[in-house]
Amino acid sequence: MALADRQWQIRDLVLGPGTVYRVMDDTNPLATTVRADQGGARAWAHGSWSGVEWQAERVVPITVLIDVGVDDVDEVVDAQHALAAAFRSSHVDLPLTFRLGSREYVLFGRPRMAEPGMDLIGAGRAFVRCGFVALDPMIYSSVEHVVGPISLPTWLGGLTVPHTVPHTVPAVQTGGINDGIENAGTAEVGLLLRVDGPVPQPRISVTDPDDVTTTLRIDLTVPDEQWLDIDTQARTVLLNGDPAASRRGQAVGEFPLLQPGTSVIRFAAAEEAAGTLSVRWRDGWW
Repeated sequence: MALADRQWQIRDLVLGPGTVYRVMDDTNPLATTVRADQGGARAWAHGSWSGVEWQAERVVPITVLIDVGVDDVDEVVDAQHALAAAFRSSHVDLPLTFRLGSREYVLFGRPRMAEPGMDLIGAGRAFVRCGFVALDPMIYSSVEHVVGPISLPTWLGGLTVPHTVPHTVPAVQTGGINDGIENAGTAEVGLLLRVDGPVPQPRISVTDPDDVTTTLRIDLTVPDEQWLDIDTQARTVLLNGDPAASRRGQAVGEFPLLQPGTSVIRFAAAEEAAGTLSVRWRDGWW
């Protein structure tokens, strides 16, 4: 379900315009903080050491005003129960979806609390402080893009004609390339790749908008009716999606990331085969 401007959704609960849950203006999902590792004081000089810096998890305090429109304590409490259920703890990451203007975004993380105030409950209202911690601080598009299946390349035609001066007719490649994977955001994002066998030594290359090519090769043969799941952000390679069947040790080269703009992705193998590649990704912003 598409959200309206300024609406939010966690689990099955929608907040914002058109609901009894008003998300207050102090709620800010765009703020970031930096985690500075290897920093600290310099023992024999002024200032401090500079070290590696990374984005910390994204903490989103959310202030909600429950306004049922009538002086009904039961209705306010029922709405609070629904809000508390939506923000209950989870042992897996959940999507927090929100819409600003014409674009719908999503954060992935854990709800932390739903702390209601009771001072306005008799008037049919209650302020509730909620929290959400995006362990992955990237803001993504709520829509996941899908390309594929991309087949392995084959060559059609090609011969040398024996005229007085030999004339070559070039072969034509079919398959193995898709030149339209676009990241409409402003930050590089990972790719979720699925290689369906049979494929001997699959190779995936991504050429970014600056014409820089990154190539990953997996030194194994993917049998027919089996597949590899590759996450280029987490740098994992799983046979048939099984965490116990990691093939990370057979990965050679670099795990490609999708830069902002339009990139070209190529799929190849050690020899011609009937396998395919499917690609999924989301646009990303800081």
